[in-house]
Amino acid sequence: MMEHRIDFPAAGPASGDAPKEPDIGLRGSIRGHRLDPIFHARSVALVGLSSDPRKMTGAPLGILRQSGFTGAIFPVNPRAEEIGGLRSYPSIAALPETPEIALIMLAAKHCAQAIRDCAAKGIRAAVVLSSGFEESREGARDAHDLAVAAKETGLVVVGPNCEGIWSVRDRLLLTFGSAAKRDTLHHSPIAIISQSGAIAGAVARHLQNDAVGCAYVVSVGNETVLTIADYLEWMIEQDDVRVVLLFIEGLRDGERLIGLIRKATRCGIRVAALKSGNSAAGIKAALSHTGKIATDYAVYRDLLTEAGAIPIQSLTELIAAGEVLSIAPLPVKFPPRSQKEADGADGVSVFSIPGGTRALTADQCEMHGVPLAKFARGTVEALKAALPEFGSVENPTDLTGQVLSQHGLFDHSLSIISHDPHTEALIIQVANRGPSDVMARVALLGEVATKTSAPVIVTFLGDSLPAAKRAELRNVGVLCARDPAEAALFLGWLYRAREAMLDASPSTGASHSIPLRPSGAREAPGNTWPEVAAWLGAAGIAMPSWRILGSEDSAQAACAGLVAPLAVKALPGDAAHKSELGLLALNLLSAAEVEREAARLRSILGRAETQILVQEMVGDGIEVLLAAVRNADFGPVLAIGMGGTTVELFRDVAWLALPTDSRRVRSALSHLKLDQLLRGFRGKPPADVDALVEAAVNLGNLFIASAPAIEEIEINPLFVRAAGLGVLAVDALVRSSLP
Repeated sequence: MMEHRIDFPAAGPASGDAPKEPDIGLRGSIRGHRLDPIFHARSVALVGLSSDPRKMTGAPLGILRQSGFTGAIFPVNPRAEEIGGLRSYPSIAALPETPEIALIMLAAKHCAQAIRDCAAKGIRAAVVLSSGFEESREGARDAHDLAVAAKETGLVVVGPNCEGIWSVRDRLLLTFGSAAKRDTLHHSPIAIISQSGAIAGAVARHLQNDAVGCAYVVSVGNETVLTIADYLEWMIEQDDVRVVLLFIEGLRDGERLIGLIRKATRCGIRVAALKSGNSAAGIKAALSHTGKIATDYAVYRDLLTEAGAIPIQSLTELIAAGEVLSIAPLPVKFPPRSQKEADGADGVSVFSIPGGTRALTADQCEMHGVPLAKFARGTVEALKAALPEFGSVENPTDLTGQVLSQHGLFDHSLSIISHDPHTEALIIQVANRGPSDVMARVALLGEVATKTSAPVIVTFLGDSLPAAKRAELRNVGVLCARDPAEAALFLGWLYRAREAMLDASPSTGASHSIPLRPSGAREAPGNTWPEVAAWLGAAGIAMPSWRILGSEDSAQAACAGLVAPLAVKALPGDAAHKSELGLLALNLLSAAEVEREAARLRSILGRAETQILVQEMVGDGIEVLLAAVRNADFGPVLAIGMGGTTVELFRDVAWLALPTDSRRVRSALSHLKLDQLLRGFRGKPPADVDALVEAAVNLGNLFIASAPAIEEIEINPLFVRAAGLGVLAVDALVRSSLP
């Protein structure tokens, strides 16, 4: 992707002619998109521009000029006749021609009218930098008016309360942010979409300072009109976007965003996402900053990852992800080999000079889900022949300082390791004089990167090369890491990106059309236990035999036909959490015990007439939580994980967007501790995973078909019995959204 990285001066050539545009594609979306004017405008109105360039409302003119924008600029300020050598106009209506976009810097109460004035003039898009809208109580009305004006006029609006946008190839930087004040801009296939203007500016600033560059920056602000999903939809169609970096505080249309991340992944675009507002304090801060309601981080993490996004944990990681994901190829994926042909195992090969980093590298690779290669026998023999006996030729290697003291040994050893038939990626770990050793071998490392078509990461012992030297290596396809932990982190992202690409391929991708209701299932159950049981049964989710014991019923008659031991419990509608309230009794062997415990439960509930559930106990199986809920940010989602009373203690739960399929459910299970239990732990037989997966898919389909009547379905526990014996739902709670 090096051909996408271009640098251009802030001003045009001395002759005054416009600089020649780089020949890397057409302007705008392939089929035309309503957001095209935001990023490809050739003329701009600066509405509310101050004549003082030191003010935030005066900075955009200087930034446009410094970035090399060659289109027409029209200041709009009724109190000035001239600003920065340009004629200033008293109103939008007074402009001599129609600009393609307006940058609005007015008080919040005037912005809605400015949008209407822009539309009347024929302007198609606006960026509203102004604050004082949803983020304040007083501005709610102004936000409503702005949204109405945009809807009625059809004008696309960025913001408000944002730092604007960058379109680097078009030299269109509509912002007051200091990060945009620079004499040279570097263009690369990275788009930044952020719900924080400061974060957007910081990521762009660092990428520009390091000569990595970017293509687009969007500070989405309050998303009064356009949301993160709208911008991502546009970015997917651009010829100069290969990586999208997201900073998310909260979402209004998460379900749509998930679909677009899947689409981006299918198109070969790598998406990395940093979510903030995950702790109690963080959620409060996010609320005060953007007026959004945050959702449990686990839901965000799992749904974004399952859609194909790479989860990022910090701002510095987000910046690094831009470089790594835009430069490095994905780890090589070798075709399947027979057991006879598999002389070793595929993974990352480590060329390491110091032996002290061997265990550290292995530990970090395991932590980040990066497989280590097992060298082929030929590789091991070749290294033994080339290296002294006190070295280690197994991966990770210890090649010793001899590779530096003996002429040609570095090159020869690196060639042996890089050509191993199991090398999917390569870590080159240098020693204390590493920076000089690496810079003396830039051409060699670039040749290795080219010939292997694999990620090549040079890692140091805490050293960080200057930006210019990192750029030199980057230009030959080699990345730098400060230590083995950082190298493993980078490779973890690349392996996750490869996994996402494979999952998104047409041959393996899941169908996400709305499913049909399971045969025989009602749209929604009633409120009684028999109705819930019948409803789940129609979806193939069975329950152990049960009876309802009324206050006037005989326990002896109720227990007839049931096989002890029995459980007595409150009905789900009377209590959601029975154990901690004492509303559950187990291992009852007689009708007299059932009668006694039923009376105790009625006493706790304070209702002598209430019905009690009597149920056969399940003697074996693994307790699983299976639930579906309508999430405020993402719509219908499925939870699956370790169940019973430990669910809140271990939080070993995975979340999936609905609808889902068996492949996605199996993939989610594989990342849980529950998976070890299901496969058979400490001599126990494997559980009926097929039945669990089928139940999960059916429950998701049933839940979607119940919309909008049902708000939540929770089965806890669902006992997964030994392979071939199926699953049994012991308890089920259904919450209705209807009165």
